[in-house]
Amino acid sequence: MKEDLSRREFLQRTAGATGALAASPAIFLEPAHASLPMQSTSPNERIRFGIIGIGMQGSGLLASAIQLPGVECVAACDLYDGRHTLAKEIAGDKIKTTRRYQDLLDNKEIDCLIAAVPDHWHRKIVVDAVSAGKDIYCEKPMSHSAADGVAMVAAAQKTGRVVQIGSQRVSSVICAKAKELLANGIVGTLTLVEGSLGRNDPTGA
Repeated sequence: MKEDLSRREFLQRTAGATGALAASPAIFLEPAHASLPMQSTSPNERIRFGIIGIGMQGSGLLASAIQLPGVECVAACDLYDGRHTLAKEIAGDKIKTTRRYQDLLDNKEIDCLIAAVPDHWHRKIVVDAVSAGKDIYCEKPMSHSAADGVAMVAAAQKTGRVVQIGSQRVSSVICAKAKELLANGIVGTLTLVEGSLGRNDPTGA
């Protein structure tokens, strides 16, 4: 098992890789490139992770994470048998599959976790993960409510584990630039903000 710093690097690199895959190139002005080690990694130095949720976002995260050098998926959790099959198709037949995420928390082979589950499960899984000594990358939004978010932060601080929330788009260079332009008055007086959200179509969300 590698040191905590390596787990932190894993989480950062996973976030970077998945963000690059999921986001349009137009979102980033000049993205910073995180170099990845190209040398082979001994089995004792590999980062072993488990993933909870193999749906639309989780399957993409899994496919991206296993491409990182020195990284191995040990187990996958989902309620649906079809997604167990999908996880094995992505990461190989040797990974364990389960419906109980607690099995991943109890697995001593697992160094850290990825969670891509419905929003109202974020608090429970993150708090349980850090309490079990696992670092965790959790998909956005961080929490279903403000109180849930406060509880997640408190648990991370209490345990000292790494918690990262997948929020690459709002962490992008273009959003930072927009904030700078607004703060410096370059844009002028903001009088109207329009937003839209629409992911439903005949084939589903």
